[in-house]
Amino acid sequence: MDLEELKRGDVIRVVAQGITVLGEWSRYAGVEALELRPADASAKPLRVYFYRGPQTRAYYDANGRSPYEGGWRKPVKDAPITSHFNPKRMHPILHKIVAHTGTDFGAAAGTPVGASTYGTISFIGPAGPSGNLVKIQHAGGIETGYAHLSRFAEGLKVGDHVTRLQTIGYVGSTGRSTGPHLHFTAKRDGKFFDAETLNLDGMRVLPPSQRDDFAKVKAKYDALLDSIPAPQPLAAPPTEPASATTESAPPDEGPDEPDEPEPAAAPETPRAAAPEPTPAAPAPQNGNPIYLTDKDLQKLQSTSDDGEVAP
Repeated sequence: MDLEELKRGDVIRVVAQGITVLGEWSRYAGVEALELRPADASAKPLRVYFYRGPQTRAYYDANGRSPYEGGWRKPVKDAPITSHFNPKRMHPILHKIVAHTGTDFGAAAGTPVGASTYGTISFIGPAGPSGNLVKIQHAGGIETGYAHLSRFAEGLKVGDHVTRLQTIGYVGSTGRSTGPHLHFTAKRDGKFFDAETLNLDGMRVLPPSQRDDFAKVKAKYDALLDSIPAPQPLAAPPTEPASATTESAPPDEGPDEPDEPEPAAAPETPRAAAPEPTPAAPAPQNGNPIYLTDKDLQKLQSTSDDGEVAP
C-alpha cells in the first residue's frame, strides 16, 4: 500500500508510539498498527501490524503476510503465465528465432489490466505488432509495457499519474497475436529485462513457529484499533467527464522487435497558478511534528513488546 493509492473518503485508524520527555509529550516515533477502511463499501478493510519476531521486524497483514519491498504486482489478477521472457524463442507466427522480450499472461478478452505499480503514462496508442500499447514510466529508470490491449481505460492519456493496479486497459488480441493475452514488458534504462525478476506479487510469510506469538500481538492491536471512533463518511464529490487521448507509434514495430518505437513527447499545456499555501496545523503543546521514512520508524521501534522506545 502506498499513500498515493488513497482515495477521497478512505478512513485510516492508527496506533502509534509517542515519546514523552519528563512526563510531557514530545513526538511520535512509529506506527504500531494501522487500519485502512476504503470509501468503497464493497472493498475489504485492511489491517497491518508491526511485528518484532526473533529474526524479523516488519509489517504484516492479518494472515501473517508482508509484501517485499517495491510492491510490484501482476498486471492481470490470478492470470497464469503462458510464455516467459526468452531471448531465443521461436516465434509462433513468424516461425523464426525472435527474442520474446516480455512475459505473457493468459486471460479472456476484456479482462482488466492494471498498472504493475505507480508511475506516469509515457505512451498510449497503436504500436504495430504490439497492437494497442500502454507504457508506464516508474522510479529507478524502469518502464513497463502492456501490449495487445483490446481498448484503453477511458480518459487515460500521456502524462497521467497512475496508482498500483489502477486499470489502464483491457486484455485483447490486437497487433501480431495468436489470441487474447497480455504481453507485459519491463525496461531498465532503455534495455529489456525479465519482468518476473521484479518479484511480482512477492510476499514473505511468517513461519508456523511464530504464528502464536503474532496472534497475541494482533489481538492486542485489534482491541486498540476497535476503540478508535471512526469519522462519518464524506459526501461524494461531483465527477467531471474526461476524453481519451492516444499517441500513435510506427505501424511496423513492437515489443517483439529489436527496436521499439520511441513515442513523441506530449505537448505541454499551460497550468494555472498554484494557490497560496495554507499554514501548517500547530503541533501539540510542548511537541514537535516529525516526518520519518519507514526505515527511520523501524530504527526507533523498541525491541520490547510494551510500545516504549528504548533510551
